[in-house]
Amino acid sequence: MKKVYLELLRVIAIFLVLFNHTRTLGYSLYANTDNPFSYWGSLTLSILCKVAVPVFFMVSGGVLLGRQESLRELFRKRVLRFLIIILLFTFLQYCRIVRVHPENGFQVGTWLLYCYCGNIIEPYWFLKSYLSMLLILPFLRILAAGMKERDYLYLFGIGLFTTAVSFGRIYTGYVLNLTFPFHADIIFYPLTGYFLANKIQDSRLRFLQDKRITGALFAGVLALTVLPAGFYFKANGTYTEDFHTVLVWLLASLLFLFVKEIKVGNGLAQKIILAMGSCAFGVYLIEDVVRNQLQDMVPFLSSYMNPFLACILFVAASTLTAMLVIYFVKKLPYIKKLL
Repeated sequence: MKKVYLELLRVIAIFLVLFNHTRTLGYSLYANTDNPFSYWGSLTLSILCKVAVPVFFMVSGGVLLGRQESLRELFRKRVLRFLIIILLFTFLQYCRIVRVHPENGFQVGTWLLYCYCGNIIEPYWFLKSYLSMLLILPFLRILAAGMKERDYLYLFGIGLFTTAVSFGRIYTGYVLNLTFPFHADIIFYPLTGYFLANKIQDSRLRFLQDKRITGALFAGVLALTVLPAGFYFKANGTYTEDFHTVLVWLLASLLFLFVKEIKVGNGLAQKIILAMGSCAFGVYLIEDVVRNQLQDMVPFLSSYMNPFLACILFVAASTLTAMLVIYFVKKLPYIKKLL
């Protein structure tokens, strides 16, 4: 049975994915505005939206790492499904390219090359990363089953260390040449999601199950990222994304815990969240099409309101429109199991 808070996390994450793809309309608006609200609002959300992909991996870790299945089941139920998704949606995206540039025609070799490289549109890099996670899932399950509380705490300690190193690199320009393989996204975030979803209640971190504490920590960590970035940019007159991922692992973890403790008591509200969450992955696959069709909303709305708020409404409209499309598409035979 699906857990409401995991589906709510998917809904939040897909909204943040769409904002991440708004470019100058919202994501990098802070670099092109003198309006304080637009500057701080855009900067805050451009940093926060980096938690989207980590949250998706954490949700998958929370759901999948505790399951038992053979390699045969893994490849038949998960890997094969994902390969079909890559082939199908890369095909559809390639058809869009051919429609706009018909002079080269449809080349099967080109389509398969796009499938192999995963670069037909920028967001599809995630499909290859997720496929990589599925391929190492048996090893992640062994790790999740064998790791003790101290092992997870050590993993988080490495996260804190790498965060300090990242801040040092930003302010000094010097890089500490150390590599932590366990901090790779497809390893760290699924393991973290499994721990936060299933093990934290029996650990020394169980006090984080109080959403007041987690909410306060989340706000504090976000401020610790946004404020130095904002003042650094103002002082230097340059804009980089160096600050955007420094504390992303901690923000994603705290967001996960905060949403986990939100109680959705109303049956209708739960059904809506479950329905929206089940559409999140499908939205990821088609959001660029929907977003491109609706992006004229932003200049239109900006003549009546703050440009940053106009972008938020545009992202919300794009998310809901894409969810409605996926909701009805999933009614088709075989598509529901695929998406």
